[in-house]
Amino acid sequence: MILLGVVLTTPVRAAAQSRSGKTWRIGFFGGPPSRDESVYGAFVQGMRQLGHTEGQDFIVDSVVYNADKPDEAAREMVQRHVDLILATTQDDIVLAAKRATRDIPIVFVVAGDPVANGIVASMSRPGGNATGLTSLNASADAKRLQLLKEAMPALRRVALVASRGDPATSSIASAARDAARSLGVELEIQNVEKIDDLEGTLTAVGKAGNEAVIVAGSPVFFALQPRIAQWAGAARMPVISPWRELAVAGGLLTYGTSVNAMFRRAAVFVDRILKGEDPATLPVEQPTTFELVINLKTAKALGLTIPPMLLARANEVIE
Repeated sequence: MILLGVVLTTPVRAAAQSRSGKTWRIGFFGGPPSRDESVYGAFVQGMRQLGHTEGQDFIVDSVVYNADKPDEAAREMVQRHVDLILATTQDDIVLAAKRATRDIPIVFVVAGDPVANGIVASMSRPGGNATGLTSLNASADAKRLQLLKEAMPALRRVALVASRGDPATSSIASAARDAARSLGVELEIQNVEKIDDLEGTLTAVGKAGNEAVIVAGSPVFFALQPRIAQWAGAARMPVISPWRELAVAGGLLTYGTSVNAMFRRAAVFVDRILKGEDPATLPVEQPTTFELVINLKTAKALGLTIPPMLLARANEVIE
């Protein structure tokens, strides 16, 4: 992971100041926006709720993102003369955007630990040209083990699958270990070295005698929920993750903040910055509300009976 060693001390230009009365151009970085993608629609909805009409008050631009060449894509985004970059999901995407520009404001969504990754100087005062929302919350990772134990009272051995490249992994693992001790559960931690190793790591976890899997809240795993759910179905393994997308794809449980809600909230950051506020002084937001989603069809296929009290607490039950 490349860390930035320079913190800006001069205010970033406010886009609206130089393009007053013109349509804002927002760069959607991290994947081409599509009206069929819920996160894109959530952001546009958030802008609309603030009184901004797409195509009139703002347009969204994008480049084809190549995960192997993030800096190249970031430079192309800057060359589009966007007023603001909306950097999505992974911290390496945000870092590529920061390497490409010190002037254009960046709003990130679902980044991991932005302080440890060198994206911001601190949560309360980012200090550069980037701010936004992070899904980081180690206590939620501990809560996932508690929920898994409620769903499987006889659970004795569980694996936490984490990302070795995520600086937040140490705090996630520490919270999970504390929860495991209090619940009398044996916890194995398996780090994924790179994305191509995901299925191999999961298979090793299953062969090691673990009865269930917790997917850590590292942003790198966000787009992999369908792959994880497919493996879980084939392996008949109960899995819990932070993202609703896992339960929708066939995983057992999810507990975490709504990514769609984060993208709607990102519109507030975009609105404030494009109206002249400095991202260096806008605090990074962490999640405070979480959703529990249970796939009851998967539970039945696994031979599990979800306790009625747990079902009653679910925000959504997929049948």
